[in-house]
Amino acid sequence: MVTLKEIAKAAGVSTATVSNVINGKDNHVSEETVSHIREIISQLGYIPNEAARSLAQRKTRLVALIQQGAPDENILTNPYNAVYIGALTSCLSKKGYYPMIRVTDDYNSIEQDIRGWNVAGCLFSGSFGVNLKHLQFLKTVPVVFADCYLEFPDVNVVALDDEAGGRLAGDYLTDMGHRRIAFIASSLKYSEVDQHRLSGFRESLARHGLSMPDAFIYPDSNLDHHMDRLAHLMADPDTRPTAFFCCADITAAILIKRFGQLGLRVPQDVSILGFDNLPLASYCTPCLTTISQDIPAKAEAVTDMLIRHIEDSQQPPERVLQGVRLVERESVARIQP
Repeated sequence: MVTLKEIAKAAGVSTATVSNVINGKDNHVSEETVSHIREIISQLGYIPNEAARSLAQRKTRLVALIQQGAPDENILTNPYNAVYIGALTSCLSKKGYYPMIRVTDDYNSIEQDIRGWNVAGCLFSGSFGVNLKHLQFLKTVPVVFADCYLEFPDVNVVALDDEAGGRLAGDYLTDMGHRRIAFIASSLKYSEVDQHRLSGFRESLARHGLSMPDAFIYPDSNLDHHMDRLAHLMADPDTRPTAFFCCADITAAILIKRFGQLGLRVPQDVSILGFDNLPLASYCTPCLTTISQDIPAKAEAVTDMLIRHIEDSQQPPERVLQGVRLVERESVARIQP
């Protein structure tokens, strides 16, 4: 194994200079010397020993990605998770950090894992709730939460304006002439994101003099479980919803298929509006009109915020709220008065 001492001898510099170049601390080293050292490193095939470096510096370049879910759950089958985690991994890699993914719904195991891994920082995604306030590592390891509604101070959060998304959905569907509109959550009981989207949606409908009966609200996206109820709801053209607002594009895509099985056409017989603007929204037939969030921008904001707090532990807590926009495609029809 090639050592720093051998590189320094070949380059004619000190081992400290070689170490600075390898660790990116080369502000006081000439460009010519940096280039020469890197050339020697390449020629000799030097590979940094990350484990030894972590022990010496008492810190790692590891970042824990904590995703809420059952331990045996394959979170990457969810298209949103796949896009977000993929973007997050890319952002971390560009900054020289390495992700370790942990899927759990056990609060007590999280702290043990974080301490055992000796991570540089921690990223949370999902509605973990206030139970996390009791975990001591929040005070010792830089942490950023995404899409979490945490009601205690001194935490870093990158959130989406979910209520604005709900209002935008309601405003658009009512402007398109719809008066009987149903709502399908991903998990209304457990997801504060869904709860805020529903709150904004209700607010919009109320401004237009509308409301949703309980029969028009589906608390989760298990459409196989809800097929009998859905078929009954859609049986009467005079009373059925003319539009559905889904809290996720994947739910909207499945709903298009389920309506086809019931002999209903989208958007001729019923309109569907999604949320997220995932790539699949462009692949559906018809292509999905949706409330768009910029997922790569969210991943970048989360990464940048975490690294700021890793590099400067005195940084004050931050909260970033990202906006949404409507992307109009083919799945919503205008209702003629």
